[in-house]
Amino acid sequence: MNPRLPKLHPNITAYIPMVGGIIALLQPYAEGAIHDLRTGKIAALYNNISKRKVGDPSAVTELGIEVKDFPDFFEPYYKTNWDGRKLKCTSVTIRDENGVPIGLVCINFDTSVFENMQTQLHSFLKLKGEGGLNPIDEFAGNWQQQATAFIEEYLAKRHVALTGLAKAQKTELANQMYDHGFFNYRDAATFIAKTLSVSRATIYNYIREAKGKA
Repeated sequence: MNPRLPKLHPNITAYIPMVGGIIALLQPYAEGAIHDLRTGKIAALYNNISKRKVGDPSAVTELGIEVKDFPDFFEPYYKTNWDGRKLKCTSVTIRDENGVPIGLVCINFDTSVFENMQTQLHSFLKLKGEGGLNPIDEFAGNWQQQATAFIEEYLAKRHVALTGLAKAQKTELANQMYDHGFFNYRDAATFIAKTLSVSRATIYNYIREAKGKA
């Protein structure tokens, strides 16, 4: 456990062995993360495929809703990893003795390796009905306004216009937006790529290049 983090609530600590066992079973295809909602940080991480670290800000802080509204678990949803791989994900709410949400267990499963076996694995990959919404998409409101404000703040701090951004600056901006959770929103990569006047593939190349040096 990261010594920089405050002591975890016992109810969160109780989930650590279970998450570790599940990820050991599903390795190397799955990642498990435990988020402390009180600090808004990642408290534990197993089989890291997302290039995050214990102590990093949780993407759940971008939800913009009261934690009391969290369901017991989120219907499985898809999101895109930093390298463009598709991840099938779910999150389970951890509550304290009063039923108040204090943490999240997030399981992210890399389905890209099974794309060539889709027929055989159709029953596994198919989501219930239309599938659950990414909770960040569902609750966060107008994320495009948030993304635009983030970009404008970046430009203002560097006294540069959007059209004057060099490749290195676009790479830095794309990675900062990834680290702040914007890529968890549906169609975010397309929106950001269009804003920066590059292709969607180029956006992921920026992220892959920076994470590869990390």
